[in-house]
Amino acid sequence: MKHNKSGFTLIELLAVVLIIGILTSVALPQYRRSVQRSEAMEVLINLKTIFDSAKRYRSANSEAPMKLNGLDVSFFDADTPEAASFNIGNYRYTFSNDGLTACRISGSGTTNNTYCMQMYYRYVSGSNTYKDLLVCRSNGSRYAWLCEALKTDQLPDGTIVIGTEL
Repeated sequence: MKHNKSGFTLIELLAVVLIIGILTSVALPQYRRSVQRSEAMEVLINLKTIFDSAKRYRSANSEAPMKLNGLDVSFFDADTPEAASFNIGNYRYTFSNDGLTACRISGSGTTNNTYCMQMYYRYVSGSNTYKDLLVCRSNGSRYAWLCEALKTDQLPDGTIVIGTEL
């Protein structure tokens, strides 16, 4: 009697599925981190672009801008550029008197304050000038690694600085 051995056994198939599962469980967290890091880089670029334009506006008008309209930059996906807060992608940007903040928007449409980046004017004592400072704030441990990965300096109060003062 001749046996046909052209297929795979159940054990062989289970072993392959197990190996694929292990590889996926290792690769998926790394993929998520790379996506978060690329989003953070996009926010850094957007913040820097808007903040540089806000500096020019501040120099020309002697006041800080409070909305995206009126600046010399535009974003095709900004939802309400005429308001003090507007969304670009997955982040909400908010103007304040001394700077600009970007916070991640959660799935429910509210701002997730565990991951925010902020650019603001920092008064340097003794020089009577304002310097530009980009800081990363993480109120929880979920994104703390991202602020640490982008860190170039740290203030005495523990605030993580991204980039350098200009």
